[in-house]
Amino acid sequence: MKKEKFSKELRNCYISSSDDLVVQKKGGGSIIDFRPLFSADGEILFIIWKQTIRAYSAQTGDFVREFEPAEGRITGIALHPDISDTIIGCINTGQLTFWNCYSGLVTSSLNLDIKYNNKKELKMKFFHILKYKNTKGKPVQHALISYTLGQSGNIYLAVYHLTHGTCIMSKEIKGMASVYYIDIVGNYGDNLIAVGQEITVFRLDPAKNLSMKVHRISRRITCVAGHPDDQCVAVGDSSGRVVLYKNLSQRPVETVYHWHTLPVTIIAFSKSGGHMYTGGGECVLVKWTLSNPQNKAFLPRLPAPIKHITIAPENIYIAVSTLDNGISVVNPQLKFTSVIQKFTWGVVSSDKNLFPAGLIVDPRTGSLVLNSRTGFVQFYDIPTKSLLYNVNITSQNLISQERNAVIVNTEVTKIALNYDGTWMATVEEREDEVSFKEVRLKFWNFDTKNQIFVLNTSIEFPHENGINALKFQPNTSLTGYNHFAVTSGKDKKFKLWNLVDPESSYKQTKHWQCYSVGFYRQLPSTDAVFSIDGSLLGVGFGSNLTLWAPESMKLKCSLSYILYPQTITHVEFGKQDLCHLVVTGSKEHIAVWDILTLRITWSVPLKLSTLTADPNSTFMAAFTNNNSLFVFTPENPTYIYTRSNVVEKDSCILGATFIPFAQEKKTSKSNRWQRKSQLFFLDSNQELLTLESPADSEISLESLSVNKNIPATAFARTLAAETASSKEKLESFIHKQNTFSKKDYVEEKFEKLN
Repeated sequence: MKKEKFSKELRNCYISSSDDLVVQKKGGGSIIDFRPLFSADGEILFIIWKQTIRAYSAQTGDFVREFEPAEGRITGIALHPDISDTIIGCINTGQLTFWNCYSGLVTSSLNLDIKYNNKKELKMKFFHILKYKNTKGKPVQHALISYTLGQSGNIYLAVYHLTHGTCIMSKEIKGMASVYYIDIVGNYGDNLIAVGQEITVFRLDPAKNLSMKVHRISRRITCVAGHPDDQCVAVGDSSGRVVLYKNLSQRPVETVYHWHTLPVTIIAFSKSGGHMYTGGGECVLVKWTLSNPQNKAFLPRLPAPIKHITIAPENIYIAVSTLDNGISVVNPQLKFTSVIQKFTWGVVSSDKNLFPAGLIVDPRTGSLVLNSRTGFVQFYDIPTKSLLYNVNITSQNLISQERNAVIVNTEVTKIALNYDGTWMATVEEREDEVSFKEVRLKFWNFDTKNQIFVLNTSIEFPHENGINALKFQPNTSLTGYNHFAVTSGKDKKFKLWNLVDPESSYKQTKHWQCYSVGFYRQLPSTDAVFSIDGSLLGVGFGSNLTLWAPESMKLKCSLSYILYPQTITHVEFGKQDLCHLVVTGSKEHIAVWDILTLRITWSVPLKLSTLTADPNSTFMAAFTNNNSLFVFTPENPTYIYTRSNVVEKDSCILGATFIPFAQEKKTSKSNRWQRKSQLFFLDSNQELLTLESPADSEISLESLSVNKNIPATAFARTLAAETASSKEKLESFIHKQNTFSKKDYVEEKFEKLN
């Protein structure tokens, strides 16, 4: 009956979900989709972030202000040609929006006269300010918009009046692909338009009603850039060459600049036109002297492949946008000035998960810990929407890709932190299906004096073929148990690791070593997790849930639900007064076991993708493959809250976690599951999201702190941590934990049963 009731309500949840919670973005989102823009004096860098613009100091990288949101997504920005303190933005709905640079407020908007039938088919890509002389010889300045319609490869160019929004002239270029590149040639009067698509370069003259000349090249075009002064266009191709075409009005003269081995992704000229900057997949910025192609300067080891290069007025700064969702600002001598990065993206060259380690909460700072750029882990502060720091886990240089080959770098696949954040465990793996697979387990200790994680123990090949799960044991200081960490491997085994004293004079500090190894009927081990008091360890073996006593490694029992004999992918113990219940999940169902009676209490069919539990309450959150959310408690198969389509249909959930509040919040009865903690989840668009009421959309800096003694800002936390580290008492690592007797309730019941 319970199963039928749950299934009935499960079907209803896909129809509607009436609640007062809305999906709010707390981080992530791309700041590199479009080229950034420097202010007229070059001191401020404007970055497009979906429907708004963010201003940052080019010198320090500090956030300055956020502009008033537009009515749609911004596809390009430019400085107003006549009003230096005004930014013009092109909106995907067919509008031009005007902002004041200093206040960030929208001063006006202009609807463009775009002729199209279906808004959804319109895909704007490039926006430029065009300067040329009209038929009367008078200098004019208009807006150039390029877009495509539907799946057609045709390119539509249109020139619009900046005051009236009327279309002055337009051109349709029939093409074979939807990928194309556009730039303006010359910035001092008589502009030309350069368009690159496949192996064709189109040169259009706005002074002659967009009359067009066509030039064919031998290799596929990957980017184009117009010279700021001469009639000259640079074309990057798939072989890594940059070909400079001069004298466009007649027969072009070619000059080849070749250093890149991978396709060139971006080209930019200095404002004077004497230098050219190029970038690609090698993660190297190259500075060319046009008069001498042999004279080059390099900025190597950028964090990721280059996507955009923007030059500031007077060449005082160069902004380099990289695929890890960051922007590096360098000076003309290619020395780093600042880095703008609030949420680091994962960069992969295959179909692997961008965030394989999921979302972890750091108990020490209350920040989220997740994958960063390749080989790194990032600590992201939600209240300030800022990146606290990155930790280099693999200590390896990023190996760039090669032509006709996929280079696999070592990735961090698992992250775990202990109950007070003093220890972090990571797993790094590399599998290129050619060489021997790398698997490495590392334990890191937090240095309070220097405020960094320091590598304590590195273990080569803890499991063959890789690791499925990595967890720390909860606080056991009150129960007298050893402090363990567990790994579940792809070698059909799980292992317990514990912290031991030095064995010899060569090891001066405590280190981690293998305590014991467990297996069950040669079945594949999957997820592994400790009970809330650390007295029990639950490990999934195929469709079986096994329960072990960590200290003795004694198998307590094995539980299997014959109606759904599917491989267990998720194991989660109940919290608080439901610690005697265990939730198991597979790709097709969820089942809950009572470990006191050794019987299943309920089970429902559910295509589970992610399962997480609130440590401060009995609530759990389950996400399905079709992006539905169910909040429930293990004692009852009827869900507490549900919501369908929590993210866009073309996206999926990559990880989720609850972050505890410093104080219990007052919420409505229907949203009581968010009183003690708040649910955060990460989607495949690399955006960090949460559910909250509209009134709580602006969260105070203190509201998400796990510890009241920890200051809200990252700077204040650093000062506080340094102050705490100067004292002998370890007061900075005091955390609330549930108290248990030495013979905890669950273990006592098991002893009675056995």
